[in-house]
Amino acid sequence: MPFCCNSLKALVACHSTPGDEDEVAKLLLDHWSQSGWRCRRHGRYGISAQSPKWHDDWPTVMFCAHMDSPGFIVQSVNDDKIIAVSLGGINPENANGAAVIVKTAAGTVPAQVWAMPDPPGSFQVICQQPISRGDRICFAPTFKITQEEVTAPFLDNRLGCHQLLMLAKAFSDTTSGEHPQAVNIILAATAQEEFTGFGAVVLAKACPADLVICLDATYADKQQGVSLGKGPVLTVSDKSVLLGPKQSACLQELCGRWDLPLQTEIYNFSGTDARAFPQQGCDAAVYPILLPSTGNHSPTETARLCDILTLQILLLKLSGDSAAVQALGSQSFA
Repeated sequence: MPFCCNSLKALVACHSTPGDEDEVAKLLLDHWSQSGWRCRRHGRYGISAQSPKWHDDWPTVMFCAHMDSPGFIVQSVNDDKIIAVSLGGINPENANGAAVIVKTAAGTVPAQVWAMPDPPGSFQVICQQPISRGDRICFAPTFKITQEEVTAPFLDNRLGCHQLLMLAKAFSDTTSGEHPQAVNIILAATAQEEFTGFGAVVLAKACPADLVICLDATYADKQQGVSLGKGPVLTVSDKSVLLGPKQSACLQELCGRWDLPLQTEIYNFSGTDARAFPQQGCDAAVYPILLPSTGNHSPTETARLCDILTLQILLLKLSGDSAAVQALGSQSFA
């Protein structure tokens, strides 16, 4: 399953801020439906799809990614100044003077944002056309790809959504059987991960699974030993997940068997959608497997194509190996 540049470029072109993920949701649903997947909508909180091939006696794995990226919402429009506040973690230095797109009732409008010293998280919007209170703002989409890497805004987490598109295509109802399937697959895309986190809470309750893989982006970090080009990253701990030694060892052993590189990271802050599943009383094992990037939450995020491809292969391997899924999902107390 080769890297598909066009699908990632189309995802980056979507305007998708927390609570306004319609464009990404439509793109995913259209592709899933065309591949024969059975789609569901979960209010304003998420979407999901079941694989065309489904057997009640198979284990079920959910691959989950969030549709939103940090952005802004217009807070006030006065004669002398337009103020927006951030939705999600945006470093003012990354946004200062950035070209942005305002999504209005009449269409999209180009603008610029400038960080304000007070209150924190507020930005002045410079715009030549009328906009309104409540309008959403995101970075202006750009897309640059070389033989080694891709640079664009919103790679957190259009990279995860891209993996969902590739899985839907690999296991479509017209697939040639190139990729064997040995488990039931649920593709799930959540809203509001960057701000509130409500989307994953709804999906966790609506779509039970034996194993959950949360797909997201993370930071290249020299101190953690996490680098671009060295494979996906397993989050051993952060504010949303805490894997036991046997859990992390299990995935590392599988990747070793499949000859796939896997990095690890350990934090006591930040987090992903992984938090929602145990909070809803789900006892399924949850593994965040992320793609390393630089420039996180900025107009120029960068990821390596080889890492994207490695993650694609890893997800295909899991989908074709019920014993591996059962091993990852059965890491309970003896």
